Amino acid sequence: MVERPPLAAFDDGTFDHVAAETAVSADRLRALVRRHQEGVRDLPGVDDIVYEWRNHFHMDPLLVRTDAVYVLALPGHVWEEFADRLDVSETELDALLSVHDRQARALVDATGRLDGDTALVLTRP
Repeated sequence: MVERPPLAAFDDGTFDHVAAETAVSADRLRALVRRHQEGVRDLPGVDDIVYEWRNHFHMDPLLVRTDAVYVLALPGHVWEEFADRLDVSETELDALLSVHDRQARALVDATGRLDGDTALVLTRP
């Protein structure tokens, strides 16, 4: 079985659109998303972390699950640990969150959840 590339769940235009709205280039955004996706795959794994979050949070964060992608709506503090691991500036974190939010809204018709929680899109390996 061939593993999906880390950016498979993201439309290329999403990076370009967010880059046009922020001070972060599309290439930098792709690199950040790739590092984030690879980090989740390493610790503890995509399926495992989604399972943990589904059991940990009062409201199930899973909005969509397909063979290729998970789309989640999570409390914002979940991103704090990712931001620390990625060692990103506040501007880069805001742009990264925007990429995930824009991609999630393109994949899900559950904007009410995304208006109150923070989007996270994960490519399934």
